[in-house]
Amino acid sequence: MNAVPQNKKNAVVIQRSSSSFSGPLPHPDILRSFDEVVPGSAERIIKMAEEQSSHRRNLENMVIDSDIKRSKWGQVLGFILSLIGLVVAGFVSVYGNPIAGSVIGVGTLGSLVGIFMYGSKTRSRERDDRKENK
Repeated sequence: MNAVPQNKKNAVVIQRSSSSFSGPLPHPDILRSFDEVVPGSAERIIKMAEEQSSHRRNLENMVIDSDIKRSKWGQVLGFILSLIGLVVAGFVSVYGNPIAGSVIGVGTLGSLVGIFMYGSKTRSRERDDRKENK
């Protein structure tokens, strides 16, 4: 009988696994572990996250309301200043120097158009940035 050598290959298998969890609360298994150590702690942690989220939303609403008020005041004051500039331009044109009055009037209207165009361009750029970031 001839013995035939057999090639035996030993294989080593290494398995690696990882998991991740993201969110305002810990993974449910971790919450369960907290609750086992300190009964009721999971509920307290969830309540704390809810309160923090509510607080953040309230702050965001306050910022938005403030921005709206500031924008309205800016529009009102801009309108008043433009009227004053145009009235001054009219008085200077009629009772003084028509060229100086024209310069004041064109300067007033030009600044209004420039501010409007700058605001439009800025808002358009912000919208484009939001679209790219999505």
